[in-house]
Amino acid sequence: MAKAQLVEGYGYRAQRKFSDDIEWSYAGTLNQNNWAKKYPSCNNAKQSPINIEEELTQVKVQFQKLHFEGWEEETSDRSTIKNDGKTVAVIPDGDFYISGGGLRDQFKVGKVTFHWGRCNASSEGSEHSLNGVKYPLEMQIYCYEAHRFESLDNAIKNGGRITALAVLFEVCVDEENENYMAIIDGINSVSLFGKSGTVGPFSLQGLLPNSTEKYFTYNGSLTTPPCTETVEWIVFKNTVAISDTQLEMFCEVMTMQQAGYVMLMDYLQNNYRDQQQQFMGQVFSSYTGTEEVLTPVCSSEPENVQADPHNLTSLLVMWERPRAVYDAGIEKYAVTYRLAQGDDHLAFEYLTDGDQDVGAILQDLVANTSYAVQVVAVCTNGLYGRMSEKLTVNMPIDDPGKSDRQYLFTDQWDRVQSSVSDSGASKLPYIATVAPSIASQADPNGDTEEHSSAFYFDSESGSAIATEMRGESLTVSPVTMAAPWSLGGEEESGSGQGESAYDNETSSDFSIPEHTERDSERKEEPVAGKESSTRGQHLRLHQGTAHPLSSSVIPPPPPTEASNSSHESRVGLARERERRAVVPLAVVSTLTFVGLVILVGILIYWRRCFQTAHFYIEDNLSPRVISVSPIHMTATALPVKQFVEHVTKLHETNAFSREFEEVQACTVDLGITTDSSNHPDNKNKNRYINILAYDHSRVRLSIQDGKSGDYINANYVDGFNKSKAYIAAQGPLKSSTEDFWRMVWEQNVGVIIMITNLVEKGRRKCDQYWPVENQEEYGGFLVTMKSRNVLAHYTQRIFTLRNMKVKKGSLKGRINERTVTQYHYTQWPDMGVPDYTLPVLTFVQKSSKARTDEMGPVVVHCSAGVGRTGTYIVLDSMLKQIKEEGTVNIMGFLKHIRTQRNYLVQTEEQYVFIHDVLVEAILSKETEVPSSNIHSYVNDLLTPRPSSRTRLEEQFKLISQSNARTCDHTTAQKECNRDKNRNSSLIPVEKSRVCLSTAAGETTSDYINASYITGYRHNNEFIVSQNPLVGTVKDFWRMIWDHNAQVIVTLPGTLGTPGTPKAEEPFIYWPLKEQPISCNAFTVTLQSENHVCLANEDMLIVQDYVLEATQDDYVLEVRHYRAPRWPNPDSPISSTFELLTLLKEESSSKEGPMVVHDQDGGVTAGTFCSLTTLVHQLEAEGSVDVYQVAKMTNLMRPGIFTDIEQYQFLYKAMLSLVGTRDDEKTLQSSDNNGTVPGDQASTAELYESLV
Repeated sequence: MAKAQLVEGYGYRAQRKFSDDIEWSYAGTLNQNNWAKKYPSCNNAKQSPINIEEELTQVKVQFQKLHFEGWEEETSDRSTIKNDGKTVAVIPDGDFYISGGGLRDQFKVGKVTFHWGRCNASSEGSEHSLNGVKYPLEMQIYCYEAHRFESLDNAIKNGGRITALAVLFEVCVDEENENYMAIIDGINSVSLFGKSGTVGPFSLQGLLPNSTEKYFTYNGSLTTPPCTETVEWIVFKNTVAISDTQLEMFCEVMTMQQAGYVMLMDYLQNNYRDQQQQFMGQVFSSYTGTEEVLTPVCSSEPENVQADPHNLTSLLVMWERPRAVYDAGIEKYAVTYRLAQGDDHLAFEYLTDGDQDVGAILQDLVANTSYAVQVVAVCTNGLYGRMSEKLTVNMPIDDPGKSDRQYLFTDQWDRVQSSVSDSGASKLPYIATVAPSIASQADPNGDTEEHSSAFYFDSESGSAIATEMRGESLTVSPVTMAAPWSLGGEEESGSGQGESAYDNETSSDFSIPEHTERDSERKEEPVAGKESSTRGQHLRLHQGTAHPLSSSVIPPPPPTEASNSSHESRVGLARERERRAVVPLAVVSTLTFVGLVILVGILIYWRRCFQTAHFYIEDNLSPRVISVSPIHMTATALPVKQFVEHVTKLHETNAFSREFEEVQACTVDLGITTDSSNHPDNKNKNRYINILAYDHSRVRLSIQDGKSGDYINANYVDGFNKSKAYIAAQGPLKSSTEDFWRMVWEQNVGVIIMITNLVEKGRRKCDQYWPVENQEEYGGFLVTMKSRNVLAHYTQRIFTLRNMKVKKGSLKGRINERTVTQYHYTQWPDMGVPDYTLPVLTFVQKSSKARTDEMGPVVVHCSAGVGRTGTYIVLDSMLKQIKEEGTVNIMGFLKHIRTQRNYLVQTEEQYVFIHDVLVEAILSKETEVPSSNIHSYVNDLLTPRPSSRTRLEEQFKLISQSNARTCDHTTAQKECNRDKNRNSSLIPVEKSRVCLSTAAGETTSDYINASYITGYRHNNEFIVSQNPLVGTVKDFWRMIWDHNAQVIVTLPGTLGTPGTPKAEEPFIYWPLKEQPISCNAFTVTLQSENHVCLANEDMLIVQDYVLEATQDDYVLEVRHYRAPRWPNPDSPISSTFELLTLLKEESSSKEGPMVVHDQDGGVTAGTFCSLTTLVHQLEAEGSVDVYQVAKMTNLMRPGIFTDIEQYQFLYKAMLSLVGTRDDEKTLQSSDNNGTVPGDQASTAELYESLV
């Protein structure tokens, strides 16, 4: 016992150190949003990476060729490679130096790292981007000053200068890059977290682009903590090509990251830092001899310069901040103006007070004269920026500003002074010259555009007056400043004289004493009130002559540098068109106090949770071994009605996190051992090194002839009121398949639940443990597949399992063959949840019913056997508890089973999903009905309840409300796509939207108004769309081509009912005879046309098309059915199925989804798809679930069923179909017996009369 305790204690010490080593991550609780909490530099102003806009960079002649010393030589075989959980780092062994260009010294290569996304050609994985384009992979080569520091790490630790080379990668499908073979092999050898090894010789020169002459350079930071800003970045313009296979190797790298209170092993993806929008440096471009070298300037030109006459002798000039600032920050702006006629006129220059001023009023001009105006930035280093284009303005003969508004302004200003005086505020010691209230812009039609202006006047007490003119009214309010300061009451001449460069700028929330330029750009905080602007800009207006008096006593902030990639002008001090409000100091103090109280409470709560989460680390070294305990619930069970209300509240308050944290913490401090999993002989039997089987609850195999042990990564898990109801297991490995079937045999397993696909996102999640063909032997067990039933969301397989070591009939009472049923859910993403709850609910209910009393535990496995596996176990157990007791206790049950296998229900998303599925089960109740009971079921649906509502109405309410919270119409509602929608209330949601393929470089959109609809056999069995518009015909055929659709069904616009007007004829989007339709990649040609007469004498038009590729010999044959009226309101409802039967027979051999469209892609198409699915279900299972089919249709395309009669029609049609089949059976029976029933209404008519 003492020895066991010592071993376990050692394990805990190692675990503590391991946890402490992970101080930051790209995902989980230590993600980059939280880096700055521990590493404050990560929030500084010159952080990397950034987007580089080439047109905004400044070419520098001194930045020419780089010199790579020794890079052509191969590295030695002592070079190492390591997987540190954040990236794969290569440490080249040898002397490799870089110098030249703009580098001030010689730097030695210290380390090579990589950053990637999801490892496919279309994913974003690079940290830097060029002109807004990101790449799937980026390599970074870090170099240091070898004569000053002994290593790269030492240089970083001591603040030494670092040079980092960034190489961007593109994917070439056809051939691998041989220069990277050694690197790729090295990555493959260290895919496991923490592993290191040697890497074969390679040439650093071969890792670089073919041409390194063109590059961009800027001063930035490390892109990982500690984010020190000592890095000079060199980003090459040219890229390197690698193959798809080489790129995918990066996503085989494993990492360890913190999720809640536990550490999880997962694949390393998206290990790149987000681009830093607050970056305030400058980017330069190298000189290759072809670029135009201009006179040194400090910025690009001010943008959107506008000038309008204000009155007879003054001019209002406005502009936007330059898009790029180079060497230094902008100090102020210069507005130059001269007479437009001739070039020898004296030029006048007006200087603003600071860099925040983006407007000025030029006075003392001459009426009826033309002036040429230009604006330029003046930087702190004395350089000027580029001059704006010359703008010519004609001063008016008559004064355009002369109106009653000026007198109104004067009158209002007198009242302002009076109100300020009456309110006890000190009188204004200084009043600037009143600037204009209206800026008028001439319009070709004679109209004028009015702009209001806001002005600020300071008092000694720190109060200010904000005035606003909008139309005929003027609003004036006193505003309390954030921090009072005193200025002299006399006017001060000069440009900005007497103003401190570090005085505070007024804040809208009166809580921030200083603003950097970055802060104002990010928060866009107004001076006093909400944001408003003139011509989209925030202006601080000045008036004066070439040497004007300072017209504002609010000092500007210190000049700062602008972002290279910023396209926005900075926020000025004056905000226009705003209402200012008084913010008393008492209110500010109260809010500050309340905020502090809340912050202290959060800190206390966080500390308590933190200590709880890490209690197992601080615990003593003696573990507590847990034996199989009786089923015990620690949380309170809720009645189903209260549970629904509870879940609603959790959603509204986002309180699931708190509950799930409590669940995660419940097993943190339990000393549960996993010695068998960690045994050297068993480690290779674990799919994931961190998903281990608890010793006290693990499944033990019988030992066979001493050749194999008793270990398998599986644990017994309790169910509702049943011990060892389940076996939670990992997905079998190829090497453990025999052990898996041995466990199935020995535990008398009759049902296997599989909730993973064999390969997901390109990675092996589970090995196939059943026969590829009819049968296969695994060790001493012969497995034969008897049947397979593939459905939209899951597949059912039935096996016979024969123990070959037991002779048939050799021992009395022993059998050597059993039947095992596997339910394989195919639409459940790893570490996530399905998009819809109903299919999962049906899957759990059907698979649960398959288990009989004489069977042993149900085996449940996903890939790791914890996340999806735990979700299934909780759902099945809670559904049983609801049925037997009418209560739900998710938290209590989950806490209990987590002591039997680690990490069951792995993510908060899965925890929330469990609640949503159970709410659906409680509200919808049992909705699948055998055909023999459909008559009584519909009768019950139509019977009014005590609430005077029928159950049919309750069902329809759930159907129509089902999409309220989850609808996302982002793409459909984009401005560029709105014209592609016939009806704005019938547009696709993102998760079921049909996307068109787009080639690289094309400007075509991937949007079409079409949605996938699930069917009986396939998840995307149908595509429901609107009738094509004139501008979307080619998009429609692109959809047919992209998705290999071979059947098109055109239906009328509205569900046929008596008295309904005839639907609009669809636009002719199909090819006519000898008039093919040409698209970019293919042509559509009409091959033939036939007519089929239906029983109701409607004529069904059938056309065959051929789609032929223009670049190769690929051909797609498509059949198009056009029904004039469906369903026909003048025919019996049973005739509705004639078209469905015809299409079923002719399209059974076709591939791809069936495209069904009506006028808007609405109820007619939805009804067609729903009835088709229900017919398939009736034939295959002898039952129907109208509610699920209708709700799934409405979820995948919201707005299809909007009226209860439309929903009722589905029941009416299925009653008719069941009745017709009963009539046929009755007729066949009467033929056999020689009697014919007389004067009896048919069953179909009776069923129809019921509705």
